[in-house]
Amino acid sequence: MDLHHDAIVIDLHADTVLPMRTIGYRFEKRHRWPLVQRIGFAHVDHPRLVEGGVTAQFFGMGTVPFPERGCAASCLRQHERLRRAAERTGMIWARTAEDVRRAKREGKIAAFTGIEGGHNLEGDPANIERFHQAGVRYLGLAHLTSNATAPTSTWMVGDDARPLSDLGREVVSRMQRLGMIVDLAHVGKRAFHDVVKLASRPVIVSHTGIAGAYPLWRNVDDDQLRAIASTDGVVGIIFAWRYLGRRRGGVEMLAPHLEHVRKTVGARHLALGSDFDGSVAPVRGLDGIDRIPLVTRLLQSMGWGEEEIRGLLGGNMLRVLEGNPPP
Repeated sequence: MDLHHDAIVIDLHADTVLPMRTIGYRFEKRHRWPLVQRIGFAHVDHPRLVEGGVTAQFFGMGTVPFPERGCAASCLRQHERLRRAAERTGMIWARTAEDVRRAKREGKIAAFTGIEGGHNLEGDPANIERFHQAGVRYLGLAHLTSNATAPTSTWMVGDDARPLSDLGREVVSRMQRLGMIVDLAHVGKRAFHDVVKLASRPVIVSHTGIAGAYPLWRNVDDDQLRAIASTDGVVGIIFAWRYLGRRRGGVEMLAPHLEHVRKTVGARHLALGSDFDGSVAPVRGLDGIDRIPLVTRLLQSMGWGEEEIRGLLGGNMLRVLEGNPPP
């Protein structure tokens, strides 16, 4: 616990804005809903972020992809909703690595936002500038469906052979110029590699399992790991048990995924990517952001060094933020 609370801890993806805007979930209140937590929601709130020793949380924003019209405006409304919640709870509305360090010094939590799915651009790359000006730090090029920017990897509807579109290339170019982080979670394999070839800054996979530990359509393979590492980016390991193994277990389900990345490309390219509040069932015991110290305990039990642990908990993502500075 001393190591955990001394370290910078960053989670790359939680969908907490979804229940906030659909059922009036109160972010500033501590929730104890065991059944709801087991099936996929009520994992994150401000009191439990504090209890879990979290320094920075990335909040994902998403929309139903059909029709696309209105998706960009919806994301901006969600962004504003979260900003107001951050103000009420005294969080730091963050954009940079220095904001994270300031949060650590002041005993506060830094709030970042990201968007899931290129459909939220509505086919207009100018929306990248709108999102950037609002303070959005990453954009996932695809979510559960393909769009004009990039194909999805989703089972049954994914297209791993489809390349990144011309629009996608323009979007990536604009994002790199603005220092907005490219997120390749959910992106089909060929387009995934197309993005990496274009990348001049670190890119991420915000939340995923690892195919080398558990083969699954959703999980990234070794070639994708090497591609991310070639940009000096990171892969956030998901806490959802269905992407980690065949049967639901405890926090130990993360171990083979963490070790596979460590052996393949090094612990330098690992991060936390819970996918909390994303309608996914977490591993047993890790059913809320307050339980995240269990991951630190797991890493210590696996014999990882302190530098590696600090890197995975947040130091590696700090490097990605530094490599994608807003102009």
